Amino acid sequence: MSEETESIDQSIEDNEQGVVTLGEVLQDEQQMIDDANAVLGAIDDKKCTYSEGYMKRQALYSCLTCIPDARHDALKAAGICLGCCYHCHEGHELVELYTKRNFRCDCGNSKFNNAPCKLENSKSDINEFNHYNQNFCGKYCSCNRPYPDPEDSVEDEMIQCIICEDWFHVRHLNIQLPPNTPYCEMSCETCVQKHPFLLHYTSLCANDGKGIENDEMLTQSETADDGQDVLMVESSDNNIEKCIKPKMKSNSTSSKFWADIDWRKKLCTCPECIKIYEEENVMFLLDPQDTVQVYEEKGKEKAREFEEKQQENGMKYLNSLNRVPLMEAIAGYNNLKENLIEYLKKFAENKKVVREEDIKEFFSNFDTKKKQKSEVSHYCS
Repeated sequence: MSEETESIDQSIEDNEQGVVTLGEVLQDEQQMIDDANAVLGAIDDKKCTYSEGYMKRQALYSCLTCIPDARHDALKAAGICLGCCYHCHEGHELVELYTKRNFRCDCGNSKFNNAPCKLENSKSDINEFNHYNQNFCGKYCSCNRPYPDPEDSVEDEMIQCIICEDWFHVRHLNIQLPPNTPYCEMSCETCVQKHPFLLHYTSLCANDGKGIENDEMLTQSETADDGQDVLMVESSDNNIEKCIKPKMKSNSTSSKFWADIDWRKKLCTCPECIKIYEEENVMFLLDPQDTVQVYEEKGKEKAREFEEKQQENGMKYLNSLNRVPLMEAIAGYNNLKENLIEYLKKFAENKKVVREEDIKEFFSNFDTKKKQKSEVSHYCS
């Protein structure tokens, strides 16, 4: 058998055993770190966010241990911040809610039957402006199922609606998107039906779901350029404003995948349209700080700042050491790095996969050698 054939057979065997390369492990680990930083990086996990009021967006959790009735009734549910998750509900059954907008931490209020918050003593009995949906019960999508669902054998991505903030299986959105179609946000079918003004802006969608013909709608620029299609609105200060909402609208009320990253900025802001947003409680669509993307970027930036601070503190610590322990620390690090690189180089040259037991063996041998070296007696002649 040739070396090439053996290599192919080995690759097949590795794949069948679910073996991955060290590079893949590190890449997956870094992706998990980045994802965690995006959601949690902007939040201080040592304090309750209650004093910050109704935050534009924050990571939240629902505690089913403290409020078991929340499993069946979202109105009885409560949302707790990251800090309270760690310090007040450790070991409890928690539902991870990702992020929610305009929410104030409930931990320790009247919903918790006199169980106090350990991080914030002064709290109102109720947060009247908080909104709760089925996610707080541990259920998602139009199928009202948990995630992950032990009874669902179909692997499917879940996407959050930017209006109701529920999560939906792609297969339950009643829309087919071409593969690899880029989009920035999604509005579910229920929200599109509830807010029909969105049907005027489907030229900003990745796919309208029903194959809308071009003559069924007018784009925003076409509407603004055609004087006959522009609605003139008189504001309270007697100034005349143009309503740039496209006159024609889509006939499809299916879920909308917004392809234009600036689609929110293209919503009309004339007095009449603003009145519609206010009545339908969607003024947040005009807030540039509301998007999940903005929130995640803040989290990543804070994580980067923390990492830089840690590196800076590490350098200060090294600089504070006396010369002898400093040189020993540097020599120890370089020794570990050189030995590990040399060890892994053999795997790379032979195109072998690094397994968990290989890494354990390296550190076991390295610790043994280091111990033997430290135990060598020194005698003065």
